[in-house]
Amino acid sequence: MAEIKTCSVLPMSPQTRRETSLLTDCDITKILERKFGSTNFRLVDWRLEPFNKTEGFLGQYYHLCITAQLDGETQSLQFFAKTPPPPHSPQFEFLQRFDTFNKEITFYTDLVRRMGASGSPKWIVECYFWKRNVIIVLEDATIDGYATLNKHVPYDKEHCVWVLRTLSRLHSRSLLLDERLRRESGQTIVDLYGQLLNDVLFVEGDDKSEKAAMSGLTGICAMIDLIEEFDDKEKIAVKRKITEWVKKIPRLLAPSKEHRNVICHRDVWATNIMFRHDLAGNINGCCLIDWQFFCYSPPAIDFACCLYLTTDRSTRDRHFDFFARTYYDSLVQSLAEGGLDVENYLSWTAFEKSYTEARNAALILASLNLQVMLIDNESIAIYFCNSTFEKLEEMLYGDKRADLVHHQCEKKPTYKMRCLEIIHEIKERLPEHPPNL
Repeated sequence: MAEIKTCSVLPMSPQTRRETSLLTDCDITKILERKFGSTNFRLVDWRLEPFNKTEGFLGQYYHLCITAQLDGETQSLQFFAKTPPPPHSPQFEFLQRFDTFNKEITFYTDLVRRMGASGSPKWIVECYFWKRNVIIVLEDATIDGYATLNKHVPYDKEHCVWVLRTLSRLHSRSLLLDERLRRESGQTIVDLYGQLLNDVLFVEGDDKSEKAAMSGLTGICAMIDLIEEFDDKEKIAVKRKITEWVKKIPRLLAPSKEHRNVICHRDVWATNIMFRHDLAGNINGCCLIDWQFFCYSPPAIDFACCLYLTTDRSTRDRHFDFFARTYYDSLVQSLAEGGLDVENYLSWTAFEKSYTEARNAALILASLNLQVMLIDNESIAIYFCNSTFEKLEEMLYGDKRADLVHHQCEKKPTYKMRCLEIIHEIKERLPEHPPNL
């Protein structure tokens, strides 16, 4: 019997002992079988290489490098792998509470296969292997030229067009699956996936979720105090309005009783969007990654939240209506390719009404999330790579958010601009009171 090899290439330090238990030769063989569509190969060697920087907030990331022989030719392959955060960290506790790591596995291995991810244009990476609670091995899209953009640089018009078309591809696949299920079995996506479709970030009645929202509100209030253009009366009024809306955020993002709901990504910001450019710098590809927050809500939620998490106000104000029409026209085309008439599912009038409502929810979500999303790499290392995790716990759920916000606003002009312009827009655009949901 062949020896089961663990990562012998890596030094066996205490840190890497856990890494060596993540995969075995048998696992690698399954990955190659899925990659080649054949068993006619020989595994030569493999290793897991941890990323030397933090790319996201809810996982640990690796390159999986495999050497194999196929038809007598030696090939070097590279995959992307992610594992849960370190045990005992606040992120790990969050994933455990809502089974979020396994939720993403279900998305790749079940839901996407039902929806169908083949064809062009590409909108998602391929999943090659998984172990529940342990690891997901995915296509490394960087090999094909895909890359995330600098999160501190707002998207321009062209990049927005590409990501909105990609979102429409996801949403159309959801509608097509839902209609196929109804015809074939009388079921719906909700019948099949139930609680997996629930939001895991803003959960009404959940103590940790409410503490996180209140911490975010503390950060917002700290930023309001920095706005010199607001007098004391205006600051109090804006804080009061935002507080009322923040308390309603779980209901604002919940499935709609009026509008058609679809599978939404719900975390569409710069680190979860990959673009490919040709040699002339023109975009020729876009795909979405990190599906831990997927849920069921009106497509306008993804549409509006994407714009508020990736653009500056100038771009939104100039092009918002154009972006809405771009998204909708792409949805029409994608549904038509699947034999559906969009008018039967989401008319332009209905979408226009829904994105007007979703825009308010997106303003609140952006005010809460950008203050953490846009922190600099040095602060990420302090909060998300600290072995004690005490600072992270205080920042996520405690009263230290104001300290983070003040530090970032002093250090990063782009951070201050993006966050404060959201507050200005809330003051000018948001109704005084949220809808009575």
